[in-house]
Amino acid sequence: MIPGHQTQAFLTGPGSVELRRLPMPEPGAGELLIRVDAATTCGTDVKVYRRGGHPTMLALPSPFGHEVTGTVVRAAAGAAHTEGDAVVVANSASCGECQPCRHKRENLCRNLVYLNGAFADYLLIPEAIARRSVHPRPDGLDPVVAAMAEPLACAVHCLERCLGAWSGPPTEARTLVIGCGPLGLMLIDLFHSMRTHVCALDPHPHRLEAARSFGAAETRPGRAGDGDGPAVEDSFDFAIDATGTPTGWDHAVKSLAPGGVAALFGGCRPGTDLVIDAERVHYQEQTLLGVYHHRPSSFRAALDRLIGAPERYGALVERELPLDRLTEALDLMIGRHALKVAIRPHSN
Repeated sequence: MIPGHQTQAFLTGPGSVELRRLPMPEPGAGELLIRVDAATTCGTDVKVYRRGGHPTMLALPSPFGHEVTGTVVRAAAGAAHTEGDAVVVANSASCGECQPCRHKRENLCRNLVYLNGAFADYLLIPEAIARRSVHPRPDGLDPVVAAMAEPLACAVHCLERCLGAWSGPPTEARTLVIGCGPLGLMLIDLFHSMRTHVCALDPHPHRLEAARSFGAAETRPGRAGDGDGPAVEDSFDFAIDATGTPTGWDHAVKSLAPGGVAALFGGCRPGTDLVIDAERVHYQEQTLLGVYHHRPSSFRAALDRLIGAPERYGALVERELPLDRLTEALDLMIGRHALKVAIRPHSN
């Protein structure tokens, strides 16, 4: 029996989340209503929570959360899924028609539609998302693991961008990952899978230990920007910032070898400036990549990777909490007491 009301978390300002009791939405043509089986927290949630907004994904007040898997409980006419289907939902849908979409850059779609609201007991999936961005949840895959397809898709997209800009075989590359939060660990795993030598930089010993378990051949305690930058003989072919800080971006660029690729993966605040050594970038033919979001192909690849390594990725979720303890989950993330937290609205 579907209740007459839903509980939905709304972000209302910096550090402010409200749980609102709302009438249960009724799906219109092509739409789906899902029961949320699991929604996971991430660094973007923390950033949005602390800053009180996001430059592209939402405007306040807004439903909150974007990593989600669930079960279809109502499917309107024309929907691509039926009641009872277990699904994983990507948090955006491209139009498929604009120039970026035609060139397989769907993450840059001029008409990109976002979905927020994963932190809820039920979630309405709009027609555009339901048609293009809802995937069957693989049989036997734990919902907590399946919910992490979205961040892993972002990491897959980063890997693809880096390899596309690199002239040599990955097996000859040295990779630096700055920041060993959940996405940093996912990036370590992906670059390790390409048989690159991965070095992880993070100030927290327990995160460096996790980095080793995800494939880092080398770990270094410290923060981005410590010291005067690496020596020439200690430079990297790939340098990826997963901190979303100006010092992280600066450290990535300064760590590059000639011909190297810096992936500016973590998003800085709007208006942040980056000062670069133009002579070095020019004469050493270094590549600076902005990396944002994910594409449909990277989301499918992420699901495939989760199927192959559910225990490894499942270890990223260190707590499971009910919906009414969402702020506690975010505080655990802020205090670095958990890499990720799963919100389980219907667990006992």
